[in-house]
Parts: sequence; C-alpha cells; structure tokens
Amino acid sequence: MPKPARKVEEVEAVKHQIMETARELMCEDGFESLSMRKLANRVGMTAANIYNYFTNKDELYLVIQTTGFQMLYDRFATIYVSEEAPMEKLSGLMRAYIRFGMEYPDFYEIMFSRNTPKYADYKGTPMEPTASMEKQTALNVADLTEQAIKEIAPHIAAKSPDNARYLTIVLWSTLHGVVNLYNSRVLQEVEEAADPLIDRMIDDLVRRFFT
Repeated sequence: MPKPARKVEEVEAVKHQIMETARELMCEDGFESLSMRKLANRVGMTAANIYNYFTNKDELYLVIQTTGFQMLYDRFATIYVSEEAPMEKLSGLMRAYIRFGMEYPDFYEIMFSRNTPKYADYKGTPMEPTASMEKQTALNVADLTEQAIKEIAPHIAAKSPDNARYLTIVLWSTLHGVVNLYNSRVLQEVEEAADPLIDRMIDDLVRRFFT
C-alpha cells in the first residue's frame, strides 16, 4: 500500500526545521563549510531526504536569504504606511532595522555580516532566477528607505538623483555598525544603557542629515 502524501503543513514544518538548522551551521562554520550531509546529520535525516526539500545548498541558502529580507521588508512596509510624518517614518525604519538585527541575529549575520555568495556569483547558472528573486527582495528594503529619505528632504532628489541612494547607504552603514556592536556585546561593555543610547543616536542621525 503506497505511503500517504504528507500534508502541506507537515512539509513546511520540515523545511522550516532544515532552514533553522542550516542557519545555525552557517553562523557556526560559514557557507563554504555547509554540506547537505552535515546538515542532514544535524537534523536527523538522511542526505537523500534533504534533497526532497531543497535542490542543493545554494537553493537553501538563497531561500534563507529571501525569507530574511522579506521579514525585514514586511516590518518596513508596515511602518512606511502607518507613519505619516516623514521624520517619524524614517526614524521608525531605522529602529525597525536595528530591532530586526537584535531579534534575529542569525538571519542578520548571514544577510549582512558573512562573506556569502551574491547574485553576481549565480549569473549564468541554474540558480540565477532564485538569486534574482533574493536580490530583488533585498533591494525592496533599500528602495523603501530611499523613498523615505526623499520624502523627508525633497531637495535631495532635485539636486542629484544619486544623493538619496548615497544617504541610504550612509545610514545603512551606521546602523549596521550599531547592530554588530550590540550583537557582539561590545556596545554593552562601553555603555550599559545601550537601548537609550541607540534611540538617541537615531534621533541625532535624522536631525544631522536632514535639518
């Protein structure tokens, strides 16, 4: 008698477990050291069974990346439509970015802090469409930030279309530093009241850039 097909919920639960474990392994040893066999051993499955859920480790990695960027984008989109005041909108996005990095340090490390494959590495390969989707999801986050900057300072775009993207990268670089310092606990060594300090930094950044 054939084995009954698994329910969608059961399949998704297994995929979620595989992704969770893959994130742990990538944070421990890096992408290059990840193998489907090592992953299978950690999950408690056979390597052959892992391939029933993901074609290879590149697809698994790209799905993890896309999932993380979609989670971040969803937070950004909620703030973007709920805040009317431009200054509050931008500062809300900045706080959401930092909170995401603090709440999901494993996602954040893989998305922003590890030397992992990028879209250019997959061009011309079977993984290019999946990599393209991952890149576009990531760019959606940057585009919302850039749009918020244009709303807070309309003259930026009038001077040069590149200015808003430049300021997006400047803000991103600053926030990335804050998240890395917080997650490594270095910031807490320097300043015990880290959360109020971060709030002050965000307010100060917005004022210095746009007032």
